[in-house]
Formats: sequence, C-alpha cells, structure tokens
Amino acid sequence: MKKIYEDAGHGLPNDPGAVGNGLKECEVVLTIQELFNAYLLANYEGFEIKSTRTDNKTFLPLSERARRANRWNADVFISFHINSAANEKATGYEDFIYKHASLASKSLQNIVHEQILPVICKHNATNRGKKTANYAVLRMTNMPAILTETMFISNPKDAQNLKNIEFLKDFASAYAEGVAKFLDLKTKDSTHVIVPSPVQVPKEDEKETPKKEDLPKVTSLGDKYSFQVKAKQDIGVYKYANLAEKFKILKERTVFSVYGYTEGVKAWAVPAGFVQAKDVEPLSVTLTTGGLSKDMEMEFRAFLKSEGIDTELNVYAKGNPSAEIRVAGLDLVKVKQFLDKKDWYYK
Repeated sequence: MKKIYEDAGHGLPNDPGAVGNGLKECEVVLTIQELFNAYLLANYEGFEIKSTRTDNKTFLPLSERARRANRWNADVFISFHINSAANEKATGYEDFIYKHASLASKSLQNIVHEQILPVICKHNATNRGKKTANYAVLRMTNMPAILTETMFISNPKDAQNLKNIEFLKDFASAYAEGVAKFLDLKTKDSTHVIVPSPVQVPKEDEKETPKKEDLPKVTSLGDKYSFQVKAKQDIGVYKYANLAEKFKILKERTVFSVYGYTEGVKAWAVPAGFVQAKDVEPLSVTLTTGGLSKDMEMEFRAFLKSEGIDTELNVYAKGNPSAEIRVAGLDLVKVKQFLDKKDWYYK
C-alpha cells in the first residue's frame, strides 16, 4: 500500500497565504487537493492519503508538516500552492524540488511536469519550468517531495482561471496522474474517470449542463464589495447558480468570501461555485466614517431607514465628528455603496 502525504499550503487562522483578485491561496489549494484526491480515488487503487489539513480551521508550522509525513513513512510528499508577485503581469506554472534533491525527487518532478505540459498547452499558460528551492517542506521531508505553484493569484487573468473549477480540475488531475505514475499505482480499469470531487456525483455523460439563459442572473459584487460568511453546518458548494451539481463540502464554521448573489438572494457566488444563502451566516464588520456633519448624519440615518437596515449608527461629536456602524452581508454592501456614492470617507 503506497502512502501519499499531501500538503495544502498555508491555512487559517494564522496564514491565508497569498491574497489577490478576490481569492485566498489557502482556499484555492484546498479545492485543488480535493480534486487531486477525487481523481486518484476514481482511477487508482493500492494507496493511502494523509493531509496536512482538510479545512481552513487548521494551521501547522512547516516543520510539523514535514515531521508528520516522515513519521508516517510516506512514499511521496506533494505540496499545493498558488504563486504571487508584486508585478501583476507575472504569470504561469512552475514546480519545485529541494536544491539538493535526491534522484527520486528529480524523477518525481520530471514525471509530474510531463503530465502538466498538456494542461499548460490547453490553457495557453506560461511554463516557468522545473526549479529548485530551499523550501522547508522540501528540505525536511525524507521521501521524494515536490511543491507546485499553480499560476499567479496576483495576475487578474490567472486569478480568473483559478476561480474556474474546470481549470483547477485539469491541474489537479495532472498532479494526481503524475504521482500515480511515479508510484506505479494500479489502475482500477482501463478507462480513466474524471470526477469533480470526492462526493457522490453522476458520471459526466449523465449530467445535463444547464443552458446559460436558464440559470438565475448573478449580480457581481467584485472585490471591493465582497464580504465574508461562515458556514452554519457542513454545506455543499455547487457548480451552477441554480444550485445544481454539488462538487465539494465545506465544513461547519468555515469562513469564506462572497462575490455575488442570485435573484431572490437564494445563492451566494463564492470562489469557483455557489452556496445556498440560507446555509451561511454573514459576518459583521464595523465601518468608521470621518468628518460627518449633522446634515450628513441625518442623511445617513434617512438612508438606513429607507433601506430597512436595522443597526445602530453611533456618532462621536468630540474632535473631528465621526460615526461607527456595524453591518453584515448585503446591508454592508449597501452601506459601502451609499458612502462611496456620497464620496464620504470610511474605513
């Protein structure tokens, strides 16, 4: 029985990883990990998997990640990451092994990279190549180890692809195929099955893809007006705006961002999919305004009343007049949009 130890990089609450264009690295790599597992489970046998984390409530120091893999005597270690750079034009895929890597690690990198090449071509992505680094999880692990960097979260075009579950599935499947070839895993049958996640779903040819015109309209909030929510219980993430085709599960109390909503506020648009609005609790945020005159205060209160936003507007008259308001969800969006329209300062 071959042992695969996987590491979804970073992890809340300590470390979200790279953040940009409405995405958090710690969330995207969890999706890649789930899709990686789904592909292996659908197509291969004779292996076990252990993970650094399977949710965004767990954070382990780098040394502990390596220690657990070593203690388990894993046969291979793979760490999933998303790249970032100060220059938003930076783009592409690359993978790393330790700079003084064993021949086995070099072989692992060659095989995985070979599987990635068709995916790079399919998505017209830049191949930044096979590289070496002194990363702790590569240096401290005893088994063949590789770290993947799936595009750049700081690049708007890359980030848009990273929000696409089919794009992530292509990369995750290639990683899984590379690891399977390296370990010489036994295939379940002669035909590979590609599934979107380790949950019960019908085969691709049995699914009916909804027509775009039949799906509910999605109002986009963009990065500026996105807000955070928390899962009330274990909830499903769906591929389409009509809440069809569940492809993964988010654990209870998982916190994630909302970037849009459907008519009737039945579904929230989240990275790579949709969740039912009733399944999550919007998290409150305190906004503080500055330079709020009496007339502005009256206008602010009139706006809150007209919109039916039931919250306190706390005004502080001393010094430079200011106010605080605590709101959540779409109420937060409305308040931000009101303040922006009036060109009133807030933070």
